Amino acid sequence: CEPIRIPTPDVSRTLARASLELEHLSASFVVDADCFFHACNPSWKWPNLSSLALTSRLLAPGESTVEIDDMLQRAAKVAKKMPNLQTMEIWNGRKALAALFKYQSIGHGGYGQPAEITWRGTWDYALHPSVIRAWDAVALKHRANGCVTVKKLLDVGVVRSHGDAIYYLNLSNTVIRPLSLQKIRLEQSIVDGVYDW
Repeated sequence: CEPIRIPTPDVSRTLARASLELEHLSASFVVDADCFFHACNPSWKWPNLSSLALTSRLLAPGESTVEIDDMLQRAAKVAKKMPNLQTMEIWNGRKALAALFKYQSIGHGGYGQPAEITWRGTWDYALHPSVIRAWDAVALKHRANGCVTVKKLLDVGVVRSHGDAIYYLNLSNTVIRPLSLQKIRLEQSIVDGVYDW
């Protein structure tokens, strides 16, 4: 059984402030995206941040859809203060659970093309129209022509650990190095007794 880490709001607040000078930030399980976005001051700006990847315990089928939508709208509000943002990933994963909300900008060279918001998970989640509108506004701020929405449902049976969740969600290399992911998945296969010696 995987231990579930409980992120602390203090760490989320500290990391939110520290992120102002960063180009890339990826923090899994020690920070919760909801706490991170709550901690962001409306006057803050992230002039250099191009990628942000955070976990959130809210991304689970039993959680409040209102809270999930509120978090995603707060994330959009913060993303508007990140002029160089190319990718934001908010995800969760453990045994039998994988979920990803991803914003992908087309970059400054693709003016007029739509950005992409993706929902990928082991359960279907309908993004509220207000969430889509909030991210359309982010895309326009980033010189894109709104957003297209992509959804993909994953097979819950293939997600045996957080390593499998990362693999099937196809998270960026800022979340985990490929060799580390391979090792986590190999160790889980051995624990599950499915590794073919």
